[in-house]
Parts: sequence; C-alpha cells; structure tokens
Amino acid sequence: MRISLLILAAGAGRVRAQEPTYPTFVVSGRLQTQFYLFDNDALTRTGSESNFFIRRARFQVNARLRENVSLVIQPSFEGGRTTGVRLRDAYIDVRTTSAKSKTSLTLRMGAEKKPFNRYELASSNNLPSLERNAGRGLAPVASNNLLEAAGYIMTDLGAAAIVGHQIDKDRRFNLQVGVYNGSGENVNDLNSAKSFGARATVDVTKKLGLGLAVFSHDGIVARSATVTDSSFRNNAIGLEAQWGRIGDPGLVVVADYARAQGFSATKPSMTGLSLVGAYHVRTKGSKALFAVEPVLRFDWADPDSDVGDNGSTLLTGGVNFYLTARSQLRVVFESQNAQAAGLKTISGLRTAWTMNF
Repeated sequence: MRISLLILAAGAGRVRAQEPTYPTFVVSGRLQTQFYLFDNDALTRTGSESNFFIRRARFQVNARLRENVSLVIQPSFEGGRTTGVRLRDAYIDVRTTSAKSKTSLTLRMGAEKKPFNRYELASSNNLPSLERNAGRGLAPVASNNLLEAAGYIMTDLGAAAIVGHQIDKDRRFNLQVGVYNGSGENVNDLNSAKSFGARATVDVTKKLGLGLAVFSHDGIVARSATVTDSSFRNNAIGLEAQWGRIGDPGLVVVADYARAQGFSATKPSMTGLSLVGAYHVRTKGSKALFAVEPVLRFDWADPDSDVGDNGSTLLTGGVNFYLTARSQLRVVFESQNAQAAGLKTISGLRTAWTMNF
C-alpha cells in the first residue's frame, strides 16, 4: 500500500511538472555584420565606396502571460544611424479561440510590420539575398525601397485581427486585417486619418504558398497651418508566391509583385517585381560546413510608369556558407543598372556574417 501511494504521488508530481506555469519567457537575438565594396563614385549620395557596418543587432523577448495572452518586444541597435536604439516589434496578442481549434482568431495591438510583401515579412534571421531592398552602397530604388517610401511596408503602430485555419497537417490559410497610424515606426499619428491593410495567404501544397495583399495608406503631403491632407490616400495591391522554405534542403523561391501609387500629390503609378531563389545543399560529410547555398536575385523597380526610362534593375548572385544552421558567411556580387541612358552601372561585392540564437 505504501509503495502504491509513493507511485501515485510520483505520478501526480510528473503531471504537475508537465503543466505550464506562466509567465514564460524566450529570449533570442541576432547579430549581422556587413561589408561592401562598390564602384559607386557616380552616386555620391549612396555613401562611401567601401564600408564596414552593423546591419542588425537585436534582442527579442517572447513572453506568454497565460495560454492565450502573449507579447513580443524587440529593440534594435543597428549601426550607421543617428537615432540610437530603435523599437521594432512591440505588440500584444490575445487569442480568442482554443489552442486545439483548427480555426483561430487573434487580436493584436502595438508596433509590427504592416501586412504587405512576403519577402519583407520573412525573418531577417536568414535572408538568402542579404538585403530586401537595394542595401547601403547602392542607389535606393529597388522595389522594396519604393514600397517603403510610399508607406506600404515596414513597422507601424496599430491593431489587427488575424484569422488562421489549419487545412490539414501541411497546409494553412491566414488572413490579417489591420488599421495603422500610417506614420511609420513608433511615431504618433500626424492627422486624423488611418491606414488600412489586409493580407491573405494559403498553402496550396506542402511546398507552394500564394498570397494577396491590399493596402490604403494615408498621409500628409502638403503641411501648413490649416491643411493636413487627412483625405490623401495612396493605394497598393501585391501578389506573392513562395516555393519551399528558407533554410530547408532543396529549392526555395520567393516572388513579390506590387502595383501601387507613390506617396506624392501626383500619385505616380509604381511597379515592383522581386524574385529571390536559392538552393540549399546540406554537406553531411563535412565537419567545417553545415550547408552550401547558391543564391540568385532579380529586382525590377519603376517609380513612375508614366515617365520613360526611370526604372532600375538589380541583379545579385552569390553563395551562402552555413557554418551551422544559425551561423552563415554570405558572399554576393551585385549589379545595379539604371534604365536611363548615360547613367553608370553600380557593381561590386557584398559580404556578411549573420548569426542568431
């Protein structure tokens, strides 16, 4: 009898130990150092021809206060800026549905990236191409740069409803609808209007995912004592697709296309197309390398389709050497070509150490 009671007591202890206790915290981070060497003397506004800098230095805290309430805080310490510490993600999630339900509804409030452009929303822990935009040292006219300047991407303050549905064990549907200040990262709203965005994604197969996003951005384009342009809006639509998963063995391709209005009184029609492809090969017989990953990138950006010869093409090709799954040496050659006649091509090398924990 005594032995039975001891067994029952031990079993009860194990059950209690398996029950989660709140709050729980997970701390992660990333450090990415970068160097470039470009023949960019024709475009002095891009900075020096060569440069060492800290591309990202971030810590992130994911806290769960109870089963359905969680928060994320991510300060950032990038180098080369005059603003000091930046606050990137900083939001609270409240899930209104059971964790076992196939369909979930989460309410979010705080600072997060606006729901537009798949590659922009991919984690910077492991970007195959090093940069989503043109990157320092190049002219800031890639498709990602156009979307940022027009207010469609990057971090903003607001609230969103996120619906998810697990179709089967390999496929999921997600819909996010949000309202945002429209003023940018951790900035108070400057007028009485708000920006609105929605993004839907679906896994067609285990490897293929598709998405559609729309965004209506508000802003002030002509400040004065009496005019705040609260009625001004520029709008965008984005199409996206992805094959495979970044960092998994085999082929991964991420494609984004956007048609949008620029953030100016004339609302120029912008076009952006980004294609990033990589092939991840695990080196099982090597003790020095975890994987090797050739990468190619094509980016076409046209800031105004009504004006001829003002577009820009960016080509990137290189290799990512994985020392571990979380530590990479990346070396790429980049060439940026302006459509206008007479403008010099910018080309050169970009390399980076990228690590996360």
